[in-house]
Amino acid sequence: MQKTSDEKKNRKQRAGDIGRALRTIYDDTLRETVPDDFSDLLGKLS
Repeated sequence: MQKTSDEKKNRKQRAGDIGRALRTIYDDTLRETVPDDFSDLLGKLS
């Protein structure tokens, strides 16, 4: 079954929306501070 151009456009739009949402979540996660307890545990590993 051949996809119409509207279906392809909608699929690309959804993929773009998902990609932007994932980048936003990733960026927000990078800005979070590391809890002191976790930082202490990481320090004990080295």
